[in-house]
Amino acid sequence: MRVLLNSFVLALAVATSWRICSAQLNWTRIVPQGTTVPSVRLDMAVGYDPNNNDLYMFGGEGAQIYNDLWKFDLDLGANNSWTRVHGPQPDSAMTFPRQRFSIVAGFYPQTSGGLFLISTGEGNNRDFFNDIWAFNASFNTSAGWRQLPSAGDIPTERYGAAGGFHRNGTSFYLTHGFSSQRFSDTLRYDLQQNRWITVFGGTNEYAANEPHPRCLLGSTLAGPDQPVFFGGCLSGGMSGGPCPAVDSWAFRNSKWERLDDCPAARQYSGMAAWPFTGDTAVMFGGIETDRSIIMSDKSKSNEVDFVNTATGKWRRLGAQGVGGVGALPDLRQRHGMVAVRDGVLIFGGSSTVDGSSLNDLWLLTGNPDGAPEVGSCGPQWFLYMHLHGFFMIVSWGFMLTAGVFIARYFRHKDPLWFKIHRGLQITGACLSLLGIILVFPGTRALPNFAHGVIGILILIFSIQQIINGLLRPHKEKGVDPPKKRVYWEYWHLWGGRLFILLALINITLGVYLIIAPVAVIAIWFIIFVLWIVAFIIFEIRMRMASDKSE
Repeated sequence: MRVLLNSFVLALAVATSWRICSAQLNWTRIVPQGTTVPSVRLDMAVGYDPNNNDLYMFGGEGAQIYNDLWKFDLDLGANNSWTRVHGPQPDSAMTFPRQRFSIVAGFYPQTSGGLFLISTGEGNNRDFFNDIWAFNASFNTSAGWRQLPSAGDIPTERYGAAGGFHRNGTSFYLTHGFSSQRFSDTLRYDLQQNRWITVFGGTNEYAANEPHPRCLLGSTLAGPDQPVFFGGCLSGGMSGGPCPAVDSWAFRNSKWERLDDCPAARQYSGMAAWPFTGDTAVMFGGIETDRSIIMSDKSKSNEVDFVNTATGKWRRLGAQGVGGVGALPDLRQRHGMVAVRDGVLIFGGSSTVDGSSLNDLWLLTGNPDGAPEVGSCGPQWFLYMHLHGFFMIVSWGFMLTAGVFIARYFRHKDPLWFKIHRGLQITGACLSLLGIILVFPGTRALPNFAHGVIGILILIFSIQQIINGLLRPHKEKGVDPPKKRVYWEYWHLWGGRLFILLALINITLGVYLIIAPVAVIAIWFIIFVLWIVAFIIFEIRMRMASDKSE
């Protein structure tokens, strides 16, 4: 009787422990059997075959750039192991994909054998790709590869792009990325028609309600025809913006919708659909440090981030090791991440803890609804370009514009108006120069985009205006001014007014460029409108007073 009672208590304890653990998020390390394993690598392609419960892994960057293909059978339990489907292949061959990394990938199960799909990426000698390849899972050699037809709206060659394939979909998605420039277009490859179709033509770095051009972003498909991505790098490649970024977007109802801000800014993160809940994706890892950052929130060592694309809400949750005492995977970047039958798998990448390259496998299981919150939303995030914007608003949005305003409408307060005007212009120009200096820590290329070019022209002019003001030709009272003075006044006055207007427009471009919060954009437009109203009112008053005096 005692034996039966003890057995019952033990079974009850095990069942209770299982329920507690399953109500949490749990990391389990999967240790392959044998010595045949992929080498450590970054930015590989991963895909999951739900028909056979297999993980596929292709290419990546390590000691070299690879194009080998590996399979991991998740049905074998404790006896699971890696199988090398084929080793590295010559980069010059045309019958299988060339060596590459930073690849968009997915698995199409609704076809004979199932297809592991890969597209785009970067190869040797900075070659970029726009091809799409399919590996038939019924093969066990490189003969399973075939290049799919490139028809329709063929994408530009790129790497660092986002997208993939959802197991219940029929289209492979590709969005954003980089080659000679950063992209923001979104395309889908229809696997029934074998053609590319543009679903979003792209935008620019100043768009208010669309995702700006970028690369190196974490992404997945949260549902059929529903790409979702987070962060990435917006700076460089003929565009500007934060790097890393903090915004996230989901493609729903044939348009991009911005999700709530929540996790720490990052690039090179991993994302996967959460296989047990629709419209849900999970993100892990990424690079959260950069020379452009002054202050930023950081992910906790046990943090995984969940987003519901239907509500736009993120949750920063804590995961535990097996039974609450097991090990946790290192936070990492440039890793593979994919939804599988039992949860989400991650593979490889580079540890952001010690910088080591990895080839380990971890499985995330459990219930996010029972996991503890480890951080609040609304990330603390302040960049040098934010400080740059602050100084530009103070200098051009207030001081330099106020100097022009006083010079125009308060000349009757001579000589006080001139002293105030000169002080505001010199101080404002110095703050503007400081603001220009502060933007360089986050700059990755020459500012060859509109905001940067206009800003440099305005800076040169403001310095010239100060020198020009100090060297102004002398004017005698009661005597007609010499021609030099007339020409100087014409240039000084009208040039100043023109560049003040350009500066106000450029600040407006800037608040959109850095993806400023709505409150900041609203405050700036209030300031802008107040200046316009003030100039109109004082101009009318001055002209009315002039008419009366005549």
